[in-house]
Amino acid sequence: MVKCKLIFLVLIFFGLLGIGNISGTPTILIFGNDRLNSTRWSSKHGGQSSTDPTQPLKIPAITELEAKVHLNSLGYNETKEFEALMTDFASSEEQTFEKLIRAFQRDADLNETGILDDETKLMIGTPRCGVLKKYVSQEVEVYKWRKNTLSYRIRNFPRRKRSGHIRSLIAKAFSEWSKVTNLDFFEVKDENADIEILFGHQFHPLRDEKCWFKDPSGTLAHAFLPETGDIHFNSLYFFDKGASLRDFFDTALHEIGHSLGLDHSHSKASLMYPYQHSQFLKPQPIDVRNIQALYGKRQRSRNFELNLSTPEFCSLEKIDAAVDEDDGTVFIFSGDFYYNTSEESPKGQLISSRWPGLPGNIDAAFRYTDGRAYFFKGTKVWRFRGSRLEAGHPRLISDSFRGLPNSIDATFVDGKGDIVATKGGQYWTYDAGKKRASSVMPISSLQGVTPPSLDAAVYFGNRLWTFKDTKIFEYTPNGFTEYDNSWFICKF
Repeated sequence: MVKCKLIFLVLIFFGLLGIGNISGTPTILIFGNDRLNSTRWSSKHGGQSSTDPTQPLKIPAITELEAKVHLNSLGYNETKEFEALMTDFASSEEQTFEKLIRAFQRDADLNETGILDDETKLMIGTPRCGVLKKYVSQEVEVYKWRKNTLSYRIRNFPRRKRSGHIRSLIAKAFSEWSKVTNLDFFEVKDENADIEILFGHQFHPLRDEKCWFKDPSGTLAHAFLPETGDIHFNSLYFFDKGASLRDFFDTALHEIGHSLGLDHSHSKASLMYPYQHSQFLKPQPIDVRNIQALYGKRQRSRNFELNLSTPEFCSLEKIDAAVDEDDGTVFIFSGDFYYNTSEESPKGQLISSRWPGLPGNIDAAFRYTDGRAYFFKGTKVWRFRGSRLEAGHPRLISDSFRGLPNSIDATFVDGKGDIVATKGGQYWTYDAGKKRASSVMPISSLQGVTPPSLDAAVYFGNRLWTFKDTKIFEYTPNGFTEYDNSWFICKF
């Protein structure tokens, strides 16, 4: 089999090989309803608008004392790290607090400044798993089940919610773990089930004992390690505040991981990261390695490597999104993978390996003038500086970009630094200065866009690329070109 020369088929034919070497102040398009204007933008998309285009984040007003109380409630005062702090008699109170903050920042995958900065305050205020640090930091033994077939019982369901939908999501969450390790799960009505699942508010039962969420407003759920394994979801958070079912499913996967014996992870690329952020739909590679260390690889079924086989770039039937880098590199997203189009034969890489905390199957993406990248999926938006997910994200699109719809098809930044978002046959222009979107317009009036709807768009240099199915449309000051995308034609 001869590898197809994917990128060169397009770049040589259309003369795009200079994309990665744009210098100076290139001409940038401003898209209007019926004409093409031009303006100047400084190199690396600096220039006219480099401020944060989103609605400002609300930083929680957390004092040092409140931070100490919060960290103590998470179990930081009952761990070996904290005991080590207490034995350092030469430390002042300020130094001890700094070390405590550093420990929290390390666990939360933040910059270890030792300062109660805005990022740390945002993370302290982020909803999280209620499993305390002291319970998952013990090194005296390994927690695991002594059998490979486990029963679970759903004790109750949240009020005014369809039980069938919740039941199917829980069954799917167990199935995703079963796909990657040698465990099987089945639902029963027996009170003696291995794992009991319950929906409750702050105070709720643990079988015949009392149980509670210490922080009911900020706790998603909590679970118990083997061989108890029970899982309690916070109905107040998930079903009284209107959280999405994607958030519930991601949390169900996380809590099942605990009930099977997994610790919290410090990596945002892991399903077991304790803070709400990812909306992962299955265990990630780091989680798979950890669960297989406990129970082995899945037998008599497709293994993880087959489940995550990377599609050939040329075999893609459509793409989800596209985003550019400062140097002109364009990344293409499809499913769980991204492709670097500057490579001669792009190989699919897991999205979370480059952008830890970003789920697959994203809807749209763009890079703003300050270099930060934004990714949209469903009702949420993730913001990255380089490969680091910024604190306070993901956020609701409605909180970040007032007036933009959910489930966006495509986005790009125009020559004025405004954000164009499309959905179906319509588009919105978000004014980054005024921080609000204009009224909706038909996509047919958006210059440079021909298809009645888009899969993705990316704007770089002086080019706008839009994608629909296997076609790519290019718009430049020299005119408009439509062509079949040779990237998607495999030649053997």
